[in-house]
Amino acid sequence: MPEPTPKSADLVSPFTLRVGWKDGAVTDLGARQLRLACPCANCIEEGTGRKILDPATVRQDILILSVELVGRYGLTFVWSDGHKTGIFTFPKLRDLGEAGGAS
Repeated sequence: MPEPTPKSADLVSPFTLRVGWKDGAVTDLGARQLRLACPCANCIEEGTGRKILDPATVRQDILILSVELVGRYGLTFVWSDGHKTGIFTFPKLRDLGEAGGAS
């Protein structure tokens, strides 16, 4: 199966990222959903992959302040809680969208 390739990625609001995929699918991802799925070493234990980010510490109204392309393989975000180190690969973003949509 080929890697998912985005055609576009836009903040439709500070609460929602919309990704249009080259295969025609559209994924809406909620700011909190993305923040809770952050793959960085502060949120995921590197050795085991165990989540260490406590969901209770992430506000329901967290905002995406900015989004930037990382190479040809992913996006990174700056959050209203000051966090900004996670790199979300395109396959991860596609999986998140298929798993649950915006929240």
